[in-house]
Amino acid sequence: MRLDVKNLDFGYAKKVQILHNINFSAESGQLVSLIGPNGSGKTTIIKCINQILSPQSGQILLDDINIHTMRTMELAKKIGYVPQMTKNFMGGTVLDAVLMGRRPYIKWKITDYDVTLVLEILKKLEITHLAHKEYESLSGGQKQKVLIARALAQDPDVYLFDEPTSFLDIKNQLEIMNIAKELVHQHHKLVIMVVHDLTMALRYSDYIILLEKGSIISQGAAHEVLNPENIFNVYGVDVNILDGNYVAPI
Repeated sequence: MRLDVKNLDFGYAKKVQILHNINFSAESGQLVSLIGPNGSGKTTIIKCINQILSPQSGQILLDDINIHTMRTMELAKKIGYVPQMTKNFMGGTVLDAVLMGRRPYIKWKITDYDVTLVLEILKKLEITHLAHKEYESLSGGQKQKVLIARALAQDPDVYLFDEPTSFLDIKNQLEIMNIAKELVHQHHKLVIMVVHDLTMALRYSDYIILLEKGSIISQGAAHEVLNPENIFNVYGVDVNILDGNYVAPI
């Protein structure tokens, strides 16, 4: 699966331009991180790819097919989305919430296969004990893991993670990042994620896109993009790169 974003522009009004001529390509077997200061357009790119937002101009192609020609269920088999945190009420239990990820594949009713798959995912994320708890009763970190489980149940070709480690402690952050890495390297998926932790981005990413004020400042291999000069120019912070994978402020 190949994703091409070409000449993408987006704004909420003529005088409020958020994205400016965004161009990049990514393909299966890559973990791509979108990094940059708050308000740089990272989440907006994710939402344009997932058709939550409609760009003013430009194209988003999956294997040379414009995503805006795809039906909703067809796109749902291709792209899975994990938001920062859902603001919409998700009634029912955790099991119900994760089973929603199987919706693109369910023709008449939920099958034994669907339930078995979801239970395996809950076990993988160590949230089996939450299966019959009400989703709305969970902590922020638990809700985040349920949203990730729902995306895994969807089994798309492309995963869009918007700050997937938000609300999680360090153990669970590493667990989620390792799952993302497994999706890429063992299951040959494409993972695109918004990341604020530069050390995490450097350690796990195959490709990094550095944004500032809605424009791409630099893109390429992680160690090429995340260098002290780029970090200072965008974030205004002096850093050293220690042991090749740790970003340390000076």
